[in-house]
Amino acid sequence: MRELRAFVAVAEELSFVGAAKRLNVAQPALSRTISMLEAKLGVQLLDRTTRSTHVTLAGKVFLAEAHYTLAQMKRAVQLTQEAEIGLTGELRVGYMDFAIHGPMVPLLAEFKRTHPLVKVSLKRHRSDAQSTDLNANRIDVGFAVRHRFQGNIKVRPFTQEPLVAVINRHNRLAQQDRISVSDLAEESFIMGDREGWELYLPTVEAFCATAGFVPRIALEAQDGATIFSMVAAGLGITLYPSCVRNAELPNLVIKEFVEDAPLVETFFLTKQSGYSSATDKMVSYLQHLISIR
Repeated sequence: MRELRAFVAVAEELSFVGAAKRLNVAQPALSRTISMLEAKLGVQLLDRTTRSTHVTLAGKVFLAEAHYTLAQMKRAVQLTQEAEIGLTGELRVGYMDFAIHGPMVPLLAEFKRTHPLVKVSLKRHRSDAQSTDLNANRIDVGFAVRHRFQGNIKVRPFTQEPLVAVINRHNRLAQQDRISVSDLAEESFIMGDREGWELYLPTVEAFCATAGFVPRIALEAQDGATIFSMVAAGLGITLYPSCVRNAELPNLVIKEFVEDAPLVETFFLTKQSGYSSATDKMVSYLQHLISIR
């Protein structure tokens, strides 16, 4: 890099005297540096006489590449320093269905506005898998429902939202201001599949049990968007945390319960320690926003 900078200075100044002043080095030392560079390359980069200095054809090719290499080195240094303080880097975010409809998206959007050089990658994962992924360094932060959190995981409360009913606007219950859970005893339920939603389904089943019935699950899906589409098609109803109000749900209405509906809790997860500077920025930022919500 020292030889590249020396050559660029001479080629731009077209003067060893001027280049030596620019680099704050002695002219004889600069001449030796250029001679050593030419010897390494096996080509003449400069035509020099006692009166003038010119760049050869090979020197012009080398000058263009030297400019590019020096610029890339400068960029590498800058990005490395920015990564160290969390201004650049990648943030891999694990999330489950409720987080995507809750405050996670606006929080990430605000984080991106203040940290535009940090690449954010969203990875949909089951809540219990997020603990494993954090410990295996496959994600940096996670948004999950309550489960048996693994060791070395820092768990921070994120949201608490009551269950609501999501029904087709033509459903017999659509005109009621609020409904009772017992009103749903004869309805067909559309819920997340047992494998992917096993941490959530017991909450729905327990709520229905308070009214003396077991929900009749007619259809299952892997994600909320598909569930809502099937409800919109009139194939049944679903229960979901109240964050569903943030979703665009054509042909659907949301009904609160007259009973005290169960609260669904979500949590913000990181490793206890040893995470990147970008993750540290995210943790600090979310802690601040959550504290003032």
